[in-house]
This record gives sequence, structure tokens and C-alpha cells, in this order.
Amino acid sequence: MILKQNVGIDLSMKKFDVNLSVLDTSFDKRCLGTKQFENTANGFNQFMEWIDKRKDKTVEELFTLEFTGVYYEQLAYFLREKGKTVHMVIPSKSKKYCESLSIASKTDKLDAQALAWMGLERKLREWEPLSSIFLSLRVLTREREELLKERTIVSNRLHAVKHKASPSEATINRYNERLSLINDQIEEIENEIKEMIKSDEKLNEKVKNIITIPGVALVTVSTVLSETNGFSSVLNQKQLTSYAGYDVQLKESGKFKGKSKISKQGNAHIRRVLHFPAQTAITYNKPLGTFYERVNAKKEKSMIAGVGVQRKLLCLIYAIWKTDRVFDPNYETNKYHYKKVG
Repeated sequence: MILKQNVGIDLSMKKFDVNLSVLDTSFDKRCLGTKQFENTANGFNQFMEWIDKRKDKTVEELFTLEFTGVYYEQLAYFLREKGKTVHMVIPSKSKKYCESLSIASKTDKLDAQALAWMGLERKLREWEPLSSIFLSLRVLTREREELLKERTIVSNRLHAVKHKASPSEATINRYNERLSLINDQIEEIENEIKEMIKSDEKLNEKVKNIITIPGVALVTVSTVLSETNGFSSVLNQKQLTSYAGYDVQLKESGKFKGKSKISKQGNAHIRRVLHFPAQTAITYNKPLGTFYERVNAKKEKSMIAGVGVQRKLLCLIYAIWKTDRVFDPNYETNKYHYKKVG
């Protein structure tokens, strides 16, 4: 008798390898088939036909994929449209699972097998696709992020050209024109983000509450919301900080005492967008400023306390999103009052 069946999928830009495996009542894993398909719409249809012929009709088939750049998205959305249950895992977790299987080789076929077995053994959270508005916001915020990187590169090159022995005016003018174009595009994107949020009344009200946090602006909120799908799958702050890579890791063994540090095995876009708001919050957000001074006094590097502020800021955004309240600098004093009237 089959208890569970799962399809592991390892994707690349042009192709994807699949492994259909089942778990029986003896808790033994058995492969029902493997195959490679084109990462195209036609390939998706062939894949579903192949699965229908080989799957056990008495048990729902599950699908397990990795977050691999953007190559997974079309297939993942295709499966959800078909009403299938999709599980997404971050590469670092699937890598650890592969290591636990003592598989020495690494191929796309073996990776698909590992994902199939991981889905059979583990209780994975069902993937929820981004809503249309958060998907659009993510495209805009990530485009803006790339433009900011490009602006930094162009600014550095312009600085270098200006300080050469014989600077070229024509070259300087072209760099200035490029900077002007980038700045115009960044402003255009920010206006699009603003209008998109205004178009959704409920979202607009929630965002207005969040930007009452000193240091947090519209782009910061938009990035956090689009990268978390409006916190739709977030159950608590611990899960959120882990998703963003702010979870603390500590390694100790015997007499060895390692230093604690954040894992960074999470969404880098969130960590990146919170860097400057955290710096502002240290100055203008009294509770976070006090927290920064307390932590900074104990640590060797100020950057550690700064990361702590980023983590606190993310949790604060989440709390205000959930409670529909504006920022209250005296929350710690008033929280018992909130419990009585809430």
C-alpha cells in the first residue's frame, strides 16, 4: 500500500529532471520513473501526461522543487493552476538533505531523486504563489535594486575618470548622462510603486500604518511585502527572521566556543533593503536606538548591533501589518493595556 507519492524536480534554464517516487507502509522508498523534459509550455504538458501514466491513482501526487533563480517559476505556477500541491525548498536545505544520504556524485538526476525523497520523508509547507499585485511589486522593487547597483558602478567610474591625469570631457558628459537616465528610471519606478499600492485600498491603509515607523519608507515596505507575499505564509516572527536570513547560528563543541552570527541563508533582497532604514532608525526611532546602544556596548563591531536593528525593524513591520496599528514608541509600556482592550 502506498502512503505517499512525490515528484522531485530539478530545474535549469532549458530542461528539468523529474523523479516520481513513493513511500509504502514499510516506509521503504521506491522510484516509479525518471525522465527529462524541456523547460517550456510544451514540456510541461508532456510532463503531466507522463506523470498521469505512472502515478498511483489512489494517492495524491505532491511536487517538490528548489528555489533556483527564476527558472522554477513558470513550472511552479503551471502546477498550481492545475490544482497540484507544490512544495518549495531553499537550496541550502536540499543540499543538507543530499549530504545526509551520503550521495557522493552530483547530477541533475540525483538532485531530482533527493528532492523526491525529501518530499516523502519530510512534512514540507505548501507553497503559496505570489498574488498578482505582490508579483508586480516584486518585479519593480528588484528592477530598482539593480538600477541602484548600476548607479553605484557608474558613479565610481565617473569619479575615477575625473581624477585621471587628463580627464576627457566627452567621457565625463556620457557618464553624467548615464547617471541622469538611471536616476530618472529609479524615480519612474518609485512612482509606479506608489500608484500600484494606492490602487488597492486595503493594502494602501496597511502600508500607511507601517510607514509611521521612523526610518521605514514606501520602497522598504514594498520590498518586504513583495518578497514575503504579504506575509501570507508567515506564522510567527521566528519563521520570518529565518526566511530573511537573520536567524542566529552558534557552533559549540567541547571546549570550542564559536561566535554567533546570522545565517544569511534567506532572502537577500529583504536584508539589503533594510540596511539604510536601520541606520536611520538608530537615530530617529527611540526604542531601536536604545536597543542599538545596549547591544553595541557588548559587541566588538557596530555592524553586529546594526544587523540586530534590521532584524527588529523587520519584526516591527510584520507586527504592524498583522495588528493594523500605527507605530507606537511607547508600546512596551502600553502592551498590557492593548491586551485588555484587544
